[in-house]
Amino acid sequence: MGNILQIKMLLMESEPLIWRRFRVTDDYRMDRFHQVLQIVMGWTNSHLHEFHIMDWSIGMVDDTYDDFLEMNDETKLYLRDMKLKESDSFTYIYDFGDNWQHLLSIEKVHSGELEYPECLEGKGACPPEDCGGIWGYTDLLEILKDESHPEYEEYMDWLSEDFNPDFFPIKVINQELKSFGEWHRKHPRKKSTPWHQI
Repeated sequence: MGNILQIKMLLMESEPLIWRRFRVTDDYRMDRFHQVLQIVMGWTNSHLHEFHIMDWSIGMVDDTYDDFLEMNDETKLYLRDMKLKESDSFTYIYDFGDNWQHLLSIEKVHSGELEYPECLEGKGACPPEDCGGIWGYTDLLEILKDESHPEYEEYMDWLSEDFNPDFFPIKVINQELKSFGEWHRKHPRKKSTPWHQI
């Protein structure tokens, strides 16, 4: 029997604050934990990522690029290897261009069984991919408030029709977490990246 981690994830410098609270077991390999974070936030897994956990730098290792040589391979490490305790925190960076930085805080750790990861609550929609990072998203939100802004129509055409910055789709998130959790149990050794293409 492993441990269940309850984690709160904040999208750093978002205003109003975008956050999620979720539970996951520590038997998830780090590349699979990355998939859980993508699902919980609502990202599309279209860019590189990296974890900074205490002295660990963990991510996708690529021997052809010098920048990745010092990184620990996420396909060889598990959440349990991090020995995380209540009140510990770490960062997760997604998309090195837009530089979306997330702060993850361990709220609870206890032994038990969890069939699949579960999102408990949260607030705010995930920003659109490739919108220029947190500062670009902040500008986008300001433009959407002003229909007379010269870029308003351009942004409205670019965004999906149903985009609502205040909407947190918890039911959709939990449906996908359930699907991923079931796949995780059936295929313990397969690579899971990118999940949406499996």
